[in-house]
Amino acid sequence: MDFNYTSEQQILKDLCRKFLEAECGSQCIRDLEKSDSGFSPVLWKKMAELGWPGINIPEQYGGVGLGLVEVAILLEEMGRSAFDSPLFPVVIASTLLDAAGNHSQKMELLSAIAAGDMILSPAIEEPEVSNEPKYISTKAVARGNDYVIDGIKQFVPYADIAGYLLILARSGGAAGSEGGCTLFLVNAGTPGISLTAIETIAPDKQYRLELNEVIVPASCIVGTIHQGLKIVSSVFQKASVLACADMLGGAEYQLQKTADYVKQREQFSRPIGSFQAVQHQMSDMYTMIQGARWTTYQALSLLARDEPCSKEVAIAKAFTSDACQKASAVTHQLHGGVGVDMASDLHFYFRRAKALELKFGSARVQLQRLGDLL
Repeated sequence: MDFNYTSEQQILKDLCRKFLEAECGSQCIRDLEKSDSGFSPVLWKKMAELGWPGINIPEQYGGVGLGLVEVAILLEEMGRSAFDSPLFPVVIASTLLDAAGNHSQKMELLSAIAAGDMILSPAIEEPEVSNEPKYISTKAVARGNDYVIDGIKQFVPYADIAGYLLILARSGGAAGSEGGCTLFLVNAGTPGISLTAIETIAPDKQYRLELNEVIVPASCIVGTIHQGLKIVSSVFQKASVLACADMLGGAEYQLQKTADYVKQREQFSRPIGSFQAVQHQMSDMYTMIQGARWTTYQALSLLARDEPCSKEVAIAKAFTSDACQKASAVTHQLHGGVGVDMASDLHFYFRRAKALELKFGSARVQLQRLGDLL
């Protein structure tokens, strides 16, 4: 199977890297992390001019209309720069809306998202529910032509700047049942919604969302009533592998930086890269990253063709999560004291990889899923 980029994909990759190196350097990342929102409207507008927020949105709604592999290329380059932005959650949310939304919802929101005028954020996880959405406890109760939503959502990305939220709530059935979950498109300014910032290991901004008698009309339902879990499960498979691409970009950057460092760092009057122990660690690091690349792009290619690939997705997320954590550990070890100095940029990559490892199911969760599938 040929996983080489096409000429168009290589151009996309080069353009992404050029922009990120010019606009999203170390100081930019530090400034965004210190800010309250972690968001730069000016930078977001520049990204919108390149078509990034609408990269996966169909052209009829103002997007670029590219495929899953192209989205992965973009996120891989963002991982290489350790640059956090609302782009990843916007891609997930717009994929959910495109998969199940009606024409009116798509025309209104997808066009605004693609233009960079709207942030749409998914609100799926809960304090005790992260890996299995079927156990959510947030309730949506019918009241006339409306629904009243009550509950708590956890780790809602960039909720403070989102114009709309995609909220998964239980509209019927018992917790744990496959049916009964519904996806609602909710204006973030709706009365009854309150936000609390969550301090996480990564620089991105996450929020706890408290929903207290939030009233939304039935027209806000995305897709079919009680069938939201099918939509979310399908899109989260793609999100899992896109997270792998992001981690992969960061790991490859760390490999490059570490290789450069051990060539010039001297000990006992010779570069430390000449020592066999260091070479073995670098070889292990390279091997792990190559394995992550092949498992990730195998899953991507199958998903892009809509072929069954639950096992391949679980393998990619489990292997890549593990490999990228180990790659970060080797990077820090071989850099010595520099590797754990906050003045260095290396901590951004470790923190980002750890956060992405836990999203959409950690390596342990993925191995359990794989065991069930086998």
